[in-house]
Amino acid sequence: MTMVIIEEDSFQAEQFIRFTRTLPFVKVVETRKKSYEEACAECGAVTVDAFFDELNARIENGLIMRKVHVFRMAG
Repeated sequence: MTMVIIEEDSFQAEQFIRFTRTLPFVKVVETRKKSYEEACAECGAVTVDAFFDELNARIENGLIMRKVHVFRMAG
């Protein structure tokens, strides 16, 4: 089995898909693109405000160190 993924939405891509559908040994499966909201919900994304609210709460509760130490490796 060979899979061909066409991501471009152009006239040539549409022509290729139409032609491919006419072949008896080919099955074309189209997937719907996700909306921005669906993609965000799927990966558990949060708004910037929510992120910084949570970060500030963790800092205030001592769950995150306030200082960051940067070490340079000699080399």
